[in-house]
Parts: sequence; C-alpha cells; structure tokens
Amino acid sequence: MAPGQVNVAYGLYPSWRGRGLATRAVLLASPYAAGEGGEEAVIQVEPANPASAAVARRAGFTFSKQTYGGDGARLDWYVRDLCAAK
Repeated sequence: MAPGQVNVAYGLYPSWRGRGLATRAVLLASPYAAGEGGEEAVIQVEPANPASAAVARRAGFTFSKQTYGGDGARLDWYVRDLCAAK
C-alpha cells in the first residue's frame, strides 16, 4: 500500500451474506477513513470471489490492477478516491 491508501476488508458468515451488510459497512467506513487522513481506499479481492468484487463495485470502487499477495495468490485491486467520501 502507498502512503494515503487505506485497506478495506470485510467478511460475513454465510447466513448474513446477500443482505447488503458488507456494502453498507464499506460505505460507512469510507468517510471515516477520509476523516482520519485516508486519500484512497483499496479493496483486494481474489478473482475467484465475484461476490466480494460486487461489494466493491456497489460501494463505488473501480478495478485498478491485478497483483500477487505475499503468498503468491492473485488479487484484483478495486480503488475509490476518498476525497469525495468526506
């Protein structure tokens, strides 16, 4: 992560999925992160997890790039400018 970037992560038990909770949590966390000095929020998603990528897109994030984590797993990066979230 670069200076000013904030990592946003979420996880829900299966019985709570599909209700919009993760999207709402990301939307609530974004202005908080902006108020704490964050400039850009990043959600890293494994490509095999389309539901998690859908959360990022619903919360206003856009695909940025694909990287590899420390364990070699591929990760899709979704980013959102936090200036608009203040």
